[in-house]
Amino acid sequence: MADLPSPPFITVPGIANFRDIGGTPISTSTKVSSGVLFRSADPSNVTQAGLVKLKDLGVTHYFDLRSTIEIERDAWNAGQSADPETGVEGTRKIGIKRYWAPVFAGDDYSPEKIALRYRQYAREGTEGFSHAYADILRAGAPSFSNIFMHLANVPSPCLIHCTAGKDRTGVFVALLLSLLGCSDETVAGEYALTEQGLAEKKSIFLARLLQTEALKGDQEGAENMVGARAANMLATLVMLREEYGSVEDYLKNMCNLTDRDIRNIRARFIH
Repeated sequence: MADLPSPPFITVPGIANFRDIGGTPISTSTKVSSGVLFRSADPSNVTQAGLVKLKDLGVTHYFDLRSTIEIERDAWNAGQSADPETGVEGTRKIGIKRYWAPVFAGDDYSPEKIALRYRQYAREGTEGFSHAYADILRAGAPSFSNIFMHLANVPSPCLIHCTAGKDRTGVFVALLLSLLGCSDETVAGEYALTEQGLAEKKSIFLARLLQTEALKGDQEGAENMVGARAANMLATLVMLREEYGSVEDYLKNMCNLTDRDIRNIRARFIH
């Protein structure tokens, strides 16, 4: 963590890839407001010092985009933690509320679905990521709607995360930044910061992927999957407009946001 640029990265002991989306440029004179929305990898191993940092940042809520099977795999379920003073239980004790907002239902993480999704990611170029992120946009709309409604109506800092803080979290943040008026290149550049944010965890993710049937022995495919190249997000934004018309159209038609909700979000995030 010590070598990561700050801002946007913030050292929160026990949480990888933690950063503030604030400061992202919208135009030559405006930026995304800081201290409103943070993004990260799974925070279930947050330490006591990390909890203190979250409290200092003013975080009051966090949204977990993972599926049940991931939560069970990561050895914490429905708020249970090995150490009652840290992890999820620790966040509850200091008044930070956890909201489960899964992008995929449990059956979408069957071995067959996992293998299919991993093969998409492992393709060369951007096509695999575009298909995978299209799945996230379709399946994640109900959960994304709840998070956007929170951002429109609750004036306190929050955190959004999945397992790595890369794909599901990356798609959500891309939607938000695009809604605020950030250019595609800026959105993709923010997404690509995850390459740095996950550098310390890369070997762990690679080892896990290389044990799956879909990627067993495919080092190059696994390397591509854990990457966060700007080109992947640029292609996703093109796909989104082809499918939905615009980010605003997606949020209105798929997430049921109103013009008022969108105005509230922009007012909160743009300065």
